[in-house]
Amino acid sequence: MAVFDFTDEFQRTVDRWDGTIGPPSAENRKLNRIRVYKNGFVEHVLASSHPLLPGVWFGWAVVYGGFLTLSSAPGRGGRVWLFAGGVLGFSLLEYLLHRFAFHWDPGDDRRAKVRLFLMHGLHHEFPNDKRRLVAPPLMSWPIAAILFALYWLLLDRNSAFVLFGGTCAGYLAYDWIHYYTHHFRSPKTRVGKLLRRAHAVHHFKLPLLNMGISSPLWDWVFGTFAWSEETMRAALRETKAAEAESDAAERREPARAGVGRSGGHRSAEISSAE
Repeated sequence: MAVFDFTDEFQRTVDRWDGTIGPPSAENRKLNRIRVYKNGFVEHVLASSHPLLPGVWFGWAVVYGGFLTLSSAPGRGGRVWLFAGGVLGFSLLEYLLHRFAFHWDPGDDRRAKVRLFLMHGLHHEFPNDKRRLVAPPLMSWPIAAILFALYWLLLDRNSAFVLFGGTCAGYLAYDWIHYYTHHFRSPKTRVGKLLRRAHAVHHFKLPLLNMGISSPLWDWVFGTFAWSEETMRAALRETKAAEAESDAAERREPARAGVGRSGGHRSAEISSAE
């Protein structure tokens, strides 16, 4: 068995998928999640993540970058702007990746279809899978390494860490706000309600709009924000219906955790609940 071999369950799910990033299919709405990789380490450590783990991986960079930003008076203003630029820059990167790298037509090329499904289709088909909401190491670590290497080449040491700290702060905001929009289902604040409704529109009504997760800023800038109250309410109703089906699937199949420990996989009907 190769390390990155896919399960039969994953292969069947991709075969059924029409290649469109949008609302989950009727069949997938009845499930909570599927297993992607046969290898247990890849599946549970590299390709999925507990929502708090990004703070462990990248929290040090935020703390260290913040310390360097505020550590001494000379040049502090410039460092504050650099840190803030990292936060803002990541929000733009988040928007651009989501809009152009995660939403495209794979056509009839099955390899392209598999790539797109891994990158984003999986989340749209199983939006309530708690282990695949924050970016897993297979996605977040390479992007972080590339950005840090770029900063290191272009800036002095301290400036590189300050900018990287701001970037990581923006990334953590993105990951945790994304988790919030899916799993904090009764937000109390106006901002929380707006973010949840806007993301519901993206998932269930207009998948080519509302690309910003941590903020609608860049959707406003580029004209991709769907703000209609009627559309948001309709999308939220569909979101709640899908969440109810997913919750029911989780209650029906509580033995899902045992599948992960064995490293094996079952049929789609058995192994798809968390």
